[in-house]
Amino acid sequence: MARENGHLECPASSQELEEALDRLYKGTTNVALQAADLGITLERLKQLFGEYVAARPIDINDEDVWLGDTTLCWPYA
Repeated sequence: MARENGHLECPASSQELEEALDRLYKGTTNVALQAADLGITLERLKQLFGEYVAARPIDINDEDVWLGDTTLCWPYA
C-alpha cells in the first residue's frame, strides 16, 4: 500500500512495534526516527505511544522508581 509521500508502507511486526515503544518509553530513541524505521506515520506512532504510556503508569512516590534510574541522558552523558 502506497502512502501520501509515495513510499510503500511496510508495517512492522507486533514484536518490532513493542520493542520500539519500549525504547521510546525509556527515552533512548526519537519518535520520528522510530516511525520511519517501522514504516508507519509519525501521527500513528504518536497515537500508539500515547496508549502505551497510558497503560503503564508509574508511582512517582515510589523510591525504587527514582533509584532505578541510573542511566545518564543528554546533556549529561
